[in-house]
Amino acid sequence: MKKTGNILLAAILVWASFGCSLKENMSGMPDRSNSYNTPAQAQAVVNACYCYTSFMTTNFGLMVEACTDLWYCSTSTVDASLNISPTNPGQGVTIWQRCYTGIMTCNEAIECILNRSPLADEVKYPLQAEARVLRALYYYYLTNTFNGVPFYLNMVETREDQDRIQKLPRTAANEIRRALYEDLRLNAVPYFTEENGLKARPSEITGNRAGYALALMLMAKFAMWYGDYDQALTALKPLEALYGTLSEENYPLSDTYWTTKNVPESIFEIQHAWSTTGVQYSSSYGRLTLPNYDGDGVFDGVPMPELGKRISTWASLKTTNHFMKMSANATSSSIFSNVPLKTDALTGKITIDLDAIASGTAQGSKLDRRILSTIGLGRLVTGETFKQVSEGKYGYAGPKLWCNNMTGAYDSNNYKIFRYADAVLMMAECYAMKNNWSLALSYLNRTRLRAGLDALYGVNDRQTFMEELMNERARELAGELHRKYDLVRWGVWYEKTLAHNPYTALTRDNMREYHEYYPIPDSECALSGYILTNDAYNSD
Repeated sequence: MKKTGNILLAAILVWASFGCSLKENMSGMPDRSNSYNTPAQAQAVVNACYCYTSFMTTNFGLMVEACTDLWYCSTSTVDASLNISPTNPGQGVTIWQRCYTGIMTCNEAIECILNRSPLADEVKYPLQAEARVLRALYYYYLTNTFNGVPFYLNMVETREDQDRIQKLPRTAANEIRRALYEDLRLNAVPYFTEENGLKARPSEITGNRAGYALALMLMAKFAMWYGDYDQALTALKPLEALYGTLSEENYPLSDTYWTTKNVPESIFEIQHAWSTTGVQYSSSYGRLTLPNYDGDGVFDGVPMPELGKRISTWASLKTTNHFMKMSANATSSSIFSNVPLKTDALTGKITIDLDAIASGTAQGSKLDRRILSTIGLGRLVTGETFKQVSEGKYGYAGPKLWCNNMTGAYDSNNYKIFRYADAVLMMAECYAMKNNWSLALSYLNRTRLRAGLDALYGVNDRQTFMEELMNERARELAGELHRKYDLVRWGVWYEKTLAHNPYTALTRDNMREYHEYYPIPDSECALSGYILTNDAYNSD
């Protein structure tokens, strides 16, 4: 593991979001007894716990979206081609280092706020609860990415602490998840109350801070990973009580666009902003979601100046035929099957069918409105079609993920990491696993109805339902940095990606079943004295 006891608390209080790092030096550790005396001081440390989500960049998007059944990206980047190994782990290095730095900071905040601060209980208990939620978030990404990882919850204070933690072996991922479920249930959720105003949706909390809703969401995610659907529902039902019914009236589909920030449906958003003169707090996933950039505000043959003219060119996410076939007669085997496309009688080119969009009907059935936000077809206002779409090759990631006026590689969107529709579909899955088909379909149909589709009826077997649920999560959440994790949890990542992803460098050359998880970086294995190993990778 990365050496974790070497950070100066004074540095924690002033770190910029992209300047987080570890310094291999124990000297100069401040007197913690004088660093948590006021609410502002304690809050500053909890604020520092947020800054490690900056691993959600272009390479993270390649890892969790491009290497799936929905998208691919024709770039030689190791994360896009899965040309990864313990000595060349790609995005795994960043996730490992950022998440463990976040965990170290959260452990510091929890211990010192609880046991070294003179603050009143009503001040310090909600603050330590917030740090626990963020700590659970970092372990969520570590276990989803690496499976079992070293697990510790204590503050690193001495060289001996550091040496001990450095030698920790992997703890089984589900053991970590069960422990964190209980930690959140007992030590975080009770301190977000109606009295202190924190038992609320993030959009209703000053600063849109993580807390009650994210704690419940993570508890449910953990429980579903280890297959306890009753525990998952125990966490999801309070979310439903907080958010109510998912519908267009309560939560407009337009609010799923990442340019619209801190909307009521959000459970957790990564807060980003861009300023040419002030602090930059942005990321680079946006450049992966935009169509091919020709320059001068033109994207794959279509002028779209609102997206900006100062964008650095890069490869784009492309749709697989399994997700949406670029054809005027797309088959029902695609997840998005009734597409608003037609063939131009004069040129033979595929064009956007504006009449289908206006009527809400395409190819004889209701149009799924999410196609227009999830898949990049062209300029919908004018009907100008991207070149690759018109030639029947592929579509791009859609407008819900685009960012206006990007500068270089950096977008200023808020990343909607968790939103209520995700929780609703999780409830559908839980009830299916309990063979309650009435409730399973009821929750599944809430996202369908909001998207303009008819309700689905008559499904009463698990295999059929789960295939529909997998497709519905794709339609609802595609591009939102979930897909690989979903497929791995369902145990189908390898077979579905191998069957549907057309990128040759990925599927034919490099892809192995063990790629469902990343290797722990070899440098970290060496630091542990090779207590940490990558047996699946090393045996190949």
